[in-house]
Amino acid sequence: MGNFYILFYRMYFVIKRSAAEGVLHRWPSIGRDLDRLKRLVQRHFPEKRYAWVRIESGISQGMWMRICVPGETGLLRGEHEPEVQNAISAAVRPGAVIYDVGAHVGSMALGAAKLVGDLGHVVAFDGDPENIERLRGNSARNGLEGHLQVVHAVVWSRTASDGVSFRRGTTARSQGGVEADGNRPVLACGEVINVPAITLDDFIAAGGLPPQLVKVDVEGGEYEVLRGGAKLFATQRPLLIAEIHHQQAAELITAWLNEYKYQAQWNIPEQKFPRRLFACPSEQDGEPWMRDTS
Repeated sequence: MGNFYILFYRMYFVIKRSAAEGVLHRWPSIGRDLDRLKRLVQRHFPEKRYAWVRIESGISQGMWMRICVPGETGLLRGEHEPEVQNAISAAVRPGAVIYDVGAHVGSMALGAAKLVGDLGHVVAFDGDPENIERLRGNSARNGLEGHLQVVHAVVWSRTASDGVSFRRGTTARSQGGVEADGNRPVLACGEVINVPAITLDDFIAAGGLPPQLVKVDVEGGEYEVLRGGAKLFATQRPLLIAEIHHQQAAELITAWLNEYKYQAQWNIPEQKFPRRLFACPSEQDGEPWMRDTS
């Protein structure tokens, strides 16, 4: 059934793309009919079916990924967060070290591991145990275990070997995040579990390679991640990509950028949040890189 839905999904987007290009302009109602059919199939499709697919485009193009259908079928196309993909592609060179904080099932981490090559290293952090299991499986399927390190822990402002509260997401286990220290993930509404927590500084102090780029997507806890990396950002000066989910975090991070002397570009959608931050140390010429994020 999973493979049936993948086939249906591919056909759906081929036809939709043809319609958008004017091939089917004589039948404007066909787009609406296709959308109705897609919703009907999704409504009657069994939950929690998985399929191995090869990503069709983006930085992870050609990589194998085990996705949940229909909830994660969009990952198949490789079009998730194109500005983030552009920023990673523009910044990453062979041999680089990249941290993916809130890696989900690896849609960015797999591509980053391909970009850094055998001499580079990607560390993918996630708190949800189901995501971690699939991350490891995706890494193994693509032969990346040597330079894609999967860490089952949330990155936070304090290290807690006994764990912190983590509220799981409900859409194929995305949108989960830490629910502690006054923070609550914006969209998560699943069960609360206990997961290990570590700071960026403690991870590096324990032997982790310092990164040249840190990507953060933790559903509202972005500032706490940065707080736990004070030494890293003060001394190693990595590039930063972060998804910011609410006004309080945006204000705190704006002050943080000034304190740590980072220049920033904010990509703000019409609905205001979530917005994306691309930041570079002020002593570097970050304008070409930030320009490449669009």
